[in-house]
Amino acid sequence: MKNVLIDKNCNWLAKDEHRDLLKEYESVFVVGKDLTQRSFDENCASFCKDKDCDFLTADNTAYIHFFRVKSIKYVQISEFFYEKKPDRYIYLVQIMS
Repeated sequence: MKNVLIDKNCNWLAKDEHRDLLKEYESVFVVGKDLTQRSFDENCASFCKDKDCDFLTADNTAYIHFFRVKSIKYVQISEFFYEKKPDRYIYLVQIMS
């Protein structure tokens, strides 16, 4: 994907001092800025599908709701970054369909 949507729970990734982690992306979107903060994961999925985005989140179950979007049949999930505090992974969810 050429763009990325960053979930509210890891929006610190969009700050300038962390942009090196996102250097492969042309555009960076953030939940709470470009998409309503209280958006459900399926809304994030639709946004990603429409805007050709990967999705970064600390929610390890967010991808489940991606399948509520009928046109999404496959996703790929990988560990993107380990955040020492609060001891969690940031996951990269990519729509494959």
